[in-house]
Amino acid sequence: MTAGSSVSAGSSRRQAFIGLLVLLAVALAPIALSGCFSPDPEPVHVRILAVNDFHGQLPDGQDLNGEPAGSAPVLASYLEYAMADAGGAATFIALPGDVVGASPPESGLLLDEPAMLLFNSLAGDCPESMIATFGNHEFDRGTDELLRMVRGGNGTANITHLEDPYPGAAAEYVCSNVVWKTNGTLLAAPYTIRDAGGAKIAFIGATTIETPSIQKATNVEEVVFRNETESINRYVPEIQQQGVHAIVVLLHEGGSQEPYDGPTREGENVTGRVAGIVAGLDGDVDVVLSGHTHAFTNAYLENAGKNPVLVTQAYSYSRAFADVDIVIDPLTGEVTHTSARIVPAYENGTRPDPEALSLLAICEEAVGPMTDRVITTTSAEITRLQTDAGESALGNLVADAQRAAMGADIAFVTTGSLRAEIAEGNVTWGDLYAVQPFSSTVLSMALTGEQVRGVLERQWEAPLPPHNLAVSGLSYTFDERKPAGSRIVEVRVNGTALDPDAEYTAAMVDFLATGGDRYTVFGEGRDIVNGPFDVDALVAYMESLPEPVEMTPEGRIVRVA
Repeated sequence: MTAGSSVSAGSSRRQAFIGLLVLLAVALAPIALSGCFSPDPEPVHVRILAVNDFHGQLPDGQDLNGEPAGSAPVLASYLEYAMADAGGAATFIALPGDVVGASPPESGLLLDEPAMLLFNSLAGDCPESMIATFGNHEFDRGTDELLRMVRGGNGTANITHLEDPYPGAAAEYVCSNVVWKTNGTLLAAPYTIRDAGGAKIAFIGATTIETPSIQKATNVEEVVFRNETESINRYVPEIQQQGVHAIVVLLHEGGSQEPYDGPTREGENVTGRVAGIVAGLDGDVDVVLSGHTHAFTNAYLENAGKNPVLVTQAYSYSRAFADVDIVIDPLTGEVTHTSARIVPAYENGTRPDPEALSLLAICEEAVGPMTDRVITTTSAEITRLQTDAGESALGNLVADAQRAAMGADIAFVTTGSLRAEIAEGNVTWGDLYAVQPFSSTVLSMALTGEQVRGVLERQWEAPLPPHNLAVSGLSYTFDERKPAGSRIVEVRVNGTALDPDAEYTAAMVDFLATGGDRYTVFGEGRDIVNGPFDVDALVAYMESLPEPVEMTPEGRIVRVA
């Protein structure tokens, strides 16, 4: 073979090799495009609009930061706008308890069906977009009525049903820690999992374990409230086994912090039970939508895995909502970002929602014959505003009314039961119902002077009651520098020094009489006599007073400086 032929043969082999590489590249190209060089799926954005402690607040009359805020038409307008502005993100409405209970008459007199119908309308054709849990006030009428509210049906009460038959709740109720006493089964499913469009997200519910201490005993006698943290954590592995790692908790328990505007800040301090509950939660829990304390919360708190948990609470009574933004990695299912804003629902910031306006008008017409009746007039507003000693004009008035109703020596009212002020001018039956919207029974019992002192001392003893006491027929002085249990300096009953061995008749509502708000000393009372409903006692007392009615703090409670 000549040199020339050798070069020619080598060139042919090189060309054949290059051709083979080209063919391999072409053959492998589809593999490369569908594999390691393909673009990652887009992050999944989820939006949650959380409304806690709505309490059937259909009408206006609330304020926030000194401005009128809330009502069904106003809140609905804000929520509708937020849903329309979600930008394609999967959007859920979350209700962390107390949707109903302690409601104004427009909802309360109709067994709070209007409040449920309002949120049903917001869910529209997507009921799977709404999730709720029980608050302590969902138990205000007992477990049978709670289940009727959720499942539907007219029940036995003689009321006007705006939808007949009443359809129940569109929202799915979840609760991991309330079980039937007889068999330990849950009152509702502990959690639910929702498709967020490219990822899944779980919602777990829990109700404050303190419910039995702030609820009538008969309303919760059939159920047990288990530890919130342990109950939530119990279901996290079950959720993870389904490949879900985005976990949101609807918790009807809360705390408080200094309010601010804007997105969630780092390093915020949150006080209250919610902080301890979050600290014990599984490391995979990402968001806690809290409630119960009617306060502002927007902070990151660490869970048991030392991971940040977004914790929110948006005041109460329809005045605001939490607008929560979550980003989920579609490949791992893990949450990569959370943030929230607490959005005030100011009246002057929106056009009221027409459908909610119509609902409110129908409710007002249904209850109007009762609520519009004028009872009396006042010369000035009668408010819940307390002196530095803890006395208020409204507390004095309600305590006086209950003492008068029972012809008792003294009376006690938990200030937590005072839910609305009495405005200056004409006072209607509906105004007085709104003050105490619980339909509690006023009663009297016999207490010794020593037991009366024990009741007053209980206000500073651990575990601390959630509310202090308004009083009638007695006055007392306390010194906070003294140790708990020894802070009462002086007690006088109708101007005479308290006799520890004497017996006094004391008026109160049945909630307090059974140890509500941790005032367990009342459980020692004897000779119980039942009287009228709380609203009837207040109406009768207001009618008996000369017009215009005037009530101010008058030194019934004195704090040693």
